[in-house]
Amino acid sequence: MAYSGGLDTTAALHWLKRVRGMKVVALALNIGQGGDFDDVAERAIDAGADAVHAIDRRRTFVKQYCFKALKAGARYESSYYLSAALSRPLIATELVALARDEGARYVAHGAPPKGNDQFRFECAVAALDPNLEMIAPMREWGLETRGDVTDYLKQNHLPVGEEAARTYSSDRNIWGVRSSAGELEDPDVPAPDYIFQITNSAEKAPDEPEEIEIKFHQGEPVALNGKRYQAVELVEALNEIAGRHAIGRIDTVEDRILGFKSREVYEAPAAQLLHAAHDELEKLTLDAEFVEFKPLLSARYARLVYDSQWFTKLRESLDAFFRESQQYVTGTVRLKLYKGSAHVLGRNSEFSIYDREASRRHQLGGIPAASVAGYLELRRLNQMTHAFKQRPKF
Repeated sequence: MAYSGGLDTTAALHWLKRVRGMKVVALALNIGQGGDFDDVAERAIDAGADAVHAIDRRRTFVKQYCFKALKAGARYESSYYLSAALSRPLIATELVALARDEGARYVAHGAPPKGNDQFRFECAVAALDPNLEMIAPMREWGLETRGDVTDYLKQNHLPVGEEAARTYSSDRNIWGVRSSAGELEDPDVPAPDYIFQITNSAEKAPDEPEEIEIKFHQGEPVALNGKRYQAVELVEALNEIAGRHAIGRIDTVEDRILGFKSREVYEAPAAQLLHAAHDELEKLTLDAEFVEFKPLLSARYARLVYDSQWFTKLRESLDAFFRESQQYVTGTVRLKLYKGSAHVLGRNSEFSIYDREASRRHQLGGIPAASVAGYLELRRLNQMTHAFKQRPKF
């Protein structure tokens, strides 16, 4: 069973053990959600798990999932950096591997019956091992509200902690935080400041701006302010810096897999900075046709991730396309962070196709005047042909 340590998965684990009478092996992955990871394992044992596998997969998550989405420029409906959605195929992969090692027939999760994650977990498991059967306790057990789940835990003498006091749900990993439901359900009511976990408000952000420099190599960030970092440490550092300056808060209404709309509040400080810097470096190193065409594929990639289609030939093929496109996306981008904004100050690359001479408006800069005049005449001729045959209205 995929186990996070929260109310829902704790109740689901206990239900599988006590009501369904199953042997339960819990899988807890560290993907940068914070907190005491040893405590998560202990909660699983207290809930009845026969064994717990607690594994650190932060590097795999960042390198094989988050950075792939970064190269793809993937943002669901132009807002969501896919933090939770990207983690589900990784969790499913580890679940299937553990199920095979344990000789298990079933794989379980604690996703709610109207949420997106049930699709992501179950479609991923089906793609990886169609012989495994899925169990979704929250679709079976008849506990309809968060209060029902809390009462179930209390009745079975399991700790509920501070999480039981809140009505909204939250999911966190190193790539961002997702919060929804409860007091966030009304899209016209501002999100209360207490739900934000890793970002300051603009009012509490430093009064002095901060300048940073991010270095990329073939589309992946490798250094911050001249110092090289491993992937996990770099994202953690950017989360701290950008979050301190109130960068990364996103309040949006999005379309869920089941078709209805949902108000979602996200925090993605590192992701927002990296995407902004990466976009600028691509503009410097890639031609106009690619820069214009890429957003179409970026949107499709984001929808594949969101819609539980990670394990598809289309996603794999798009990864190959984006990997090839990043061959020369190498260089540095400087940004100024201040009160929730990140302004690009400069960008530099040894592979830049920006021609300083050609860009000067009042000088031809090596382009023969006759060539410019000839190109212009062709453009005029095209307009004149249309005008003679199809006179414009004005």
